[in-house]
Amino acid sequence: MPELYDTRAPNPPSRAILIGIKLRNTLMHETEESLQELQQLTETAGIEVVATTIQPRNVPNPTYFIGEGKVEDELKPLIAELNADAIIFDEELSPAQNRNLERALEVATIDRTGLILQVFAQRALTKEARLQVALAQLEYALPRLTRMWTHLSRLATGGGGGRHLRGPGETQLEMDRRWVRRNIGHVRKALDAVEKQRHVQRRNRSEKIKVSLVGYTNAGKSTLFNRLTGETVLAEDKLFATLDSTTRKLDLPQKQQILLSDTVGFIKKLPHQLVAAFKATLEEVLEADLLLHVIDVSHPEAEAQIAAVNVVLEELKATDMPMFMVFNKIDRLKSDDEGLHILQCQYPDALPISAQRGDGVPALIEALAQRFAERGTDISLCIPYTEGKTLDLLHKHGIVLDTEYTAEAVHVKARLPNRYLKSVSQFLVSS
Repeated sequence: MPELYDTRAPNPPSRAILIGIKLRNTLMHETEESLQELQQLTETAGIEVVATTIQPRNVPNPTYFIGEGKVEDELKPLIAELNADAIIFDEELSPAQNRNLERALEVATIDRTGLILQVFAQRALTKEARLQVALAQLEYALPRLTRMWTHLSRLATGGGGGRHLRGPGETQLEMDRRWVRRNIGHVRKALDAVEKQRHVQRRNRSEKIKVSLVGYTNAGKSTLFNRLTGETVLAEDKLFATLDSTTRKLDLPQKQQILLSDTVGFIKKLPHQLVAAFKATLEEVLEADLLLHVIDVSHPEAEAQIAAVNVVLEELKATDMPMFMVFNKIDRLKSDDEGLHILQCQYPDALPISAQRGDGVPALIEALAQRFAERGTDISLCIPYTEGKTLDLLHKHGIVLDTEYTAEAVHVKARLPNRYLKSVSQFLVSS
């Protein structure tokens, strides 16, 4: 198997018409906002948006999702007029709907899930991320195989240098399905090896306090991560600027040391395939002692984005984990912003910050220090001068409250995280 997987389409569409559907019990402004986000995703994928349209429907049409009249009387002539080579739906289409639309319109038909997968493919930089995206794309493609807009030959390898020769009576579609299933097995095996490696890494740092940044894509998680740790993780004003989980040490004021992890951003209607494929990465969330939920309060749909993050956390079974909310991007707000006031009433414990400018970040660091200050026990020790390593441990991982030097030993009062008590137990004395 090659070291990296190229999961990008070799000849993606260049001009697309976006289609939103206002279903029953859905507000029009919600449909419009979702369509705007779809446009951002489309542009992130490098595809020009030449038109957008919304069709109200009580229920999806089982053949085309939208109405037959919309397909024949509006989309066909619009595609010809604008020279579009794709239509992109803001919903997930069934395999049959996808095939029917491609046959009727003779252009690539992409749904929201397929588009998100393509954006992830473009953003995947490491071997692990490319494996994860490849798995999600292969599982998504399996029931949707057509001969029209496919790049399966670049998703993964066949493991034996190419596809098997076609057997007697075997159609091209059957051969493709067999090829995809085989490569799903190859990619899963490679990801299992990555997951075992991650498990070893987590076990080695199991004693440390872990905090994971979570939030909607483009909420400013990576910018905050860089601000807190001094790192230079990619942080762009784009959807899914980074996919790989990054973990760094962060020293807090009261001599606590935590591990801070930046994770992949969430989005509304996040494909299940991606949640499953990114399981190893997202397990950083499940291993955390605290989730730091970063919210872009300047976004008009901040509340809906909070709800979308909670949906993904529920799928990960992480809704009961301790969480601290951070209202980011306050530098983009007016001083009398009503939206921020409403959110602050709903979430009074949330802390307003600007990760970009640094406003409120010292208060956030202090809040983290206070939150973990209780994670320790006050102890008294009598440490011989020959045990310099024990003194170093106290200063590095604990808070030294008092020190008294005698001829024989150093008498120390300190507050030490419980996980280090065993290391100093032989020097403990009663208070």
